[in-house]
Formats: sequence, C-alpha cells, structure tokens
Amino acid sequence: MTRLTWAAAAAAVAAAVLTRAAWSQPRPEGGRSGPAANPLIRLFDTDRDGTLSAAEIDAAAARLRSLDADRNGRLDAAELRPAPEARRGGGPAMDQAAASDKPPLPKDDGEKRILDALDVARHGRRYANVSTADGRLLRQLTEAVGAKTVVELGTSTGESGLWFALALRKTGGKLLTHDIDPGRIAVARENFKKAGVDDIITIVEGDAHKTAPRTKEPIDVLFIDAEKEGYSAYLKELLPLVRPGGLILAHNMRTPTPDPRYIEAVTTSPELDTSFVLMDGAGVGITLKKR
Repeated sequence: MTRLTWAAAAAAVAAAVLTRAAWSQPRPEGGRSGPAANPLIRLFDTDRDGTLSAAEIDAAAARLRSLDADRNGRLDAAELRPAPEARRGGGPAMDQAAASDKPPLPKDDGEKRILDALDVARHGRRYANVSTADGRLLRQLTEAVGAKTVVELGTSTGESGLWFALALRKTGGKLLTHDIDPGRIAVARENFKKAGVDDIITIVEGDAHKTAPRTKEPIDVLFIDAEKEGYSAYLKELLPLVRPGGLILAHNMRTPTPDPRYIEAVTTSPELDTSFVLMDGAGVGITLKKR
C-alpha cells in the first residue's frame, strides 16, 4: 500500500464496516450503545457511539495514516490493532497520537536549538527513527535518572540522539552512539552540529556488537534500536555494563515484530523488571536492572 492509496483504502474499509452482514455485533445494554465489538468499528468510531458518522468516514484516511507507526507507507496487523478502550470511570480513551502531536515547549535557548534541529531533521531523509512520543519518553527517563552515560545502538540520522541530548545537557552526561552505516552517520553528525550538542555526543562507527562492549564507564541508560534480530545478543553483551538501577530501553517492541528471544530474556530474569509502553505506536520496552 503506497501513500497515494490511503484514501482508497479508507473507503474500502469504511464500506466493509457499513455492510450490515459483516457486523451484527451486540451493543451493551442501557444508555449509549457504546463501542461496537468489531475492531474496525472501534478503530474509526472516535466518539465511541457504536456507529460511523459521515465525518468519521471522511476522516478514515487520516486515521489510517496516523497508525503507520514505522512510516513505511503500509499497515500491518499490529498497527491496525485498536487502541485500548476507556479506562474505568467512562469516557473515551485518550487519542495518544493527537496528544503526542502537540509540540514540546522549550525551556531555554539551548533546548529550542535542539528542538529546531529535530524539526529540520524530520523534513530531511529520515530512514528509521523514533516518533515524537517515543523521543519524549527517552528524554524524560534519561533526565529522571540523572544519566551520565547513555549508550545508543543504532544512531540512524540522529533524531533519538537529539532527544537524549535534551536531557544530557542538564545532567552533565554524554551519549555514545553506535552505527555501522557511514551515510547515516554523516547526516547524524550534521544534525548534532546544528543542535549545538556535538560536544556531548560521540559517534562510534562499526559493528556495535564489537564496539559497544568496549564502553569504559558504567551505563546509566542503554537504548537498543539496531537490527531487530540482534536485540538478545546486545542484551547479553551489554547488561553487565549497565549499572544497578540503570535502564535498558528497547525500541520497536510492537512493530516491526520484536525478537521473541529478547522478550523472553527481559521478562523472565529475576534480575530485571520490564514494562512495555506506547504500544499503540512502535512500542518501547523499559527494563530496570534491579539493585
């Protein structure tokens, strides 16, 4: 599915949704009809009244496009999974995509320069990168733990590195970011320079399986966002270097499909405690190395 076919796809989905034979789902008894049991109706029924209005059908193309978490112009089954229903107490669940679209507000000139560089980077050649919601989480966790040393596996064009820099310029820390692609590294280096944070970021070119384990300082935050089949190996190689109380953050815990060996490793070890968040997008795993 290319980006030029979103509207056609939305029309086809809406037509299917409106076919009475396709959906004969019971509604909850009493009061508003509530969300339909069928997942496609829940996907487009933004006011949660159990039906699709003309406005909701017209908005279907934009809704589908917003679900394209990896921005590859296609939707897979995981991306089409409906958002969680309303929490106890009633009312629709927050539309996280809409909330995360609100721009971050800079506190000072240095932060504004980084955010401006991020905005420029998003309009360039992006390759794979984190979303705004994911990036904000990286910044928040890094600043919250007072990280001095962050190790990133998968520099790409530097967007995640810029989110880390927002925190590290306040904690007095540094980022060691590893990538094997010289083209992406060149773009990242320019982005870091524009943001004025190249002095706190060291780019290491090469195979991160070999270069990252050479880190000398205890790692406060480890961010894994490289080849997906390598996640379990990265964890094994670098977990001994993560300080007790440190964090292992893993991107793409929902889409693309994560390595089940990594999921098994971080959810079955008594030394680790893991949560999965932002799962309506690419998904982020937060693993604490227990003290």
